Amino acid sequence: SLIALMLATGIRAAEAAAVEAADLRRSLGGELALHVRAGKGDKGRLIPYGGMDWVLIIIDAWLKAAGVKDGPVFRGFYAGYTTTRPQGISTRAIQDILNSYPIPINGELVTVSPHDLRRTYARLNYEQGMDLISIQQNLGHEDLKTTQGYIGVMDASARRPRAIIRLDLSAFEI
Repeated sequence: SLIALMLATGIRAAEAAAVEAADLRRSLGGELALHVRAGKGDKGRLIPYGGMDWVLIIIDAWLKAAGVKDGPVFRGFYAGYTTTRPQGISTRAIQDILNSYPIPINGELVTVSPHDLRRTYARLNYEQGMDLISIQQNLGHEDLKTTQGYIGVMDASARRPRAIIRLDLSAFEI
C-alpha cells in the first residue's frame, strides 16, 4: 500500500511517512485528493488522485488489516505482535521496505528509491499528456526545472510535433 500510494501520487518518503487517515480523502475542486500536510519547505498541498484512485482500495485494505482508524496510515508492528505501533514509520523504514521489494529491470533485480517512484510518477504522467505545471504542483516543486529533470530526456518520437497545421498541397508539383 505504501509503494502504491507513492507511485499513484508522487509523494516524497517524508510525506508518505506523515500521511494520516484523515488526509486520504480530501477534495480539490470536486476531485478526490490526498492532503500532504507539510511537504518540502513545510508547505502543504492537495494531490488529486484522478485515474489513480484505485490506490484507495489498496490503502483501505491495509487500514483494515492493520486496525488503523485514525492517525498515521503507515506504522510498524510491535516485535512478535500483530498490532501496530501508534506512531508512523520513518523515512529510513520506507527505504528498507523498498529494498525488500526489488524489481526486474533488463533481467536484473534492482532496488528503487523513493525518488525513483517520484520520477516514475512524473515521467508516466507526462507521457500520458499531463502538463508540466500540473506535475510540478502535484510534486510540490518550487522550480519547473526540477520537474523537467524528473521527466528526463524524451526520445525523438516523443518530441515529434503533431500535424496541427494542414495545408492543401495539391497545387504543388513534385
